[in-house]
Amino acid sequence: MACAFVFTSCEDLETENLNQLDSRAVYADQASFPSIIDGGFLTWWQAMQLNQPNMPVSVAAQTLSSSWGNWGMRDLGTIPKAPVQNTLTYNNRGFMTTPWARFNAALAQSNEVLRIINDEFGGSIEDADGNNITNQALANGKMLQGLSLGWLGLTFDQAFIADENVAPADLAAVPLSPYTDVIEAGVAKLIEAAAIFESDASTFHNAINGLNYDNQEAAAFCRAYAAKILAYAPRNAAETQAADWGRILSLANQGTADDISPAGDGSFWWTRILIQGQFPLWTRVSQRMINMMEGGTGGPTTEDPNNATAPYPWPNGVNDLPEITTPRDARITKYYQFNTGVQFASDRGYYFYSSYNFYKYPGYLAAFLGPMPHLTVDEQNMIKAEALVRTNGDKALAAQYINNTRVANGELPALTGGESDAELLKEITYERLVEFTWDGAMNGWFFRRTTTESQYQLHPGTFEQLPLPAQELNILGLDTYTFGGA
Repeated sequence: MACAFVFTSCEDLETENLNQLDSRAVYADQASFPSIIDGGFLTWWQAMQLNQPNMPVSVAAQTLSSSWGNWGMRDLGTIPKAPVQNTLTYNNRGFMTTPWARFNAALAQSNEVLRIINDEFGGSIEDADGNNITNQALANGKMLQGLSLGWLGLTFDQAFIADENVAPADLAAVPLSPYTDVIEAGVAKLIEAAAIFESDASTFHNAINGLNYDNQEAAAFCRAYAAKILAYAPRNAAETQAADWGRILSLANQGTADDISPAGDGSFWWTRILIQGQFPLWTRVSQRMINMMEGGTGGPTTEDPNNATAPYPWPNGVNDLPEITTPRDARITKYYQFNTGVQFASDRGYYFYSSYNFYKYPGYLAAFLGPMPHLTVDEQNMIKAEALVRTNGDKALAAQYINNTRVANGELPALTGGESDAELLKEITYERLVEFTWDGAMNGWFFRRTTTESQYQLHPGTFEQLPLPAQELNILGLDTYTFGGA
């Protein structure tokens, strides 16, 4: 039944699956409805955090670097930038098809349960002991809807907006909506979920592994995430400047008191970027990042001849660069490991080269267990800092938020708040790239596409959003299109 809500069609198989669970039996047990909704959160997580789209999109953003072909990393990282290969036969199309299918599947799972609660149970359900559990299902269902729609809007240029109020018979008539509308729909669901959580002390959230929230904490999660979605939604500097930063600040100020860091279990809840993303034979930190941290411009195309210790681009024909022994930013040695030599294929481009690999979370790499930073308090505070600057708010407080990581971790001079808006915004983007790129999926891509500081923006020709996969467009009878390319 939930599959009817997924807008990615499957091939009809004539073989009858006698082991397939009868959906009517599943949805007959109203006590199980909250658990069915909870299962959709794993689908949401696996839509973004595993191999795709996080790994290749991070290479495209020049935060992670790898010339290997896995998951499309080489294709998306090649310079000059080529258009995204949105075809029916492209081998690495999973970075488009995986998030599209799974975000829609998670949305469908919530939609179907909430629809049945309304249509077949009169809008009220109970557990086996007769306790009313309607709000538990509603709050978590709205939360899952918000996260799914929000990420569809963050990732794709358009998507379908559907919820429990769309009857199955009407699904085929649901139109595609632009990402701006999809973002708004997702944020509205998260705000609605927060209100339900807040109004009922019996509600809770424990479906995201390792996050065990009471009703107030769950409401704070929803508002923090709504702020993130709105802050990272813009596709370019102009859209960032036009965003409603007062609204973003209000939501961010109601965020969580603790880091949002789901727990890895080594089987289902894990993230590839903290596995191969920390292993030097697989990936490195983009040389553009090293150049930026060592005092270079960090620009997308301009060489920095005055930064001999960390030039960007990596010089052609050079296989080794010396270790940086007295770094400007201490995180070069705190978060990264130096390697002698680079294992990538030189004929694929020396711009993939880097002597440093990311190694901030060795405990996770050892067993794929423990916290996986996803939306930390520091990252939430950086959203607040940007909102304060863009709304002409308390610049001293904005500087304090920046200094929380800049001074303590980077050992860089403290900001006072007396700096120009441009300087504060530049340092916000810098801190985001250094501190949070390896946390939430595709963070580096979001940071580069939304920044108003030209030196930190995406390399020219890098896609700013993904197209609907060719398979989906083919099913819908729409022309194939793509983004990116010099």
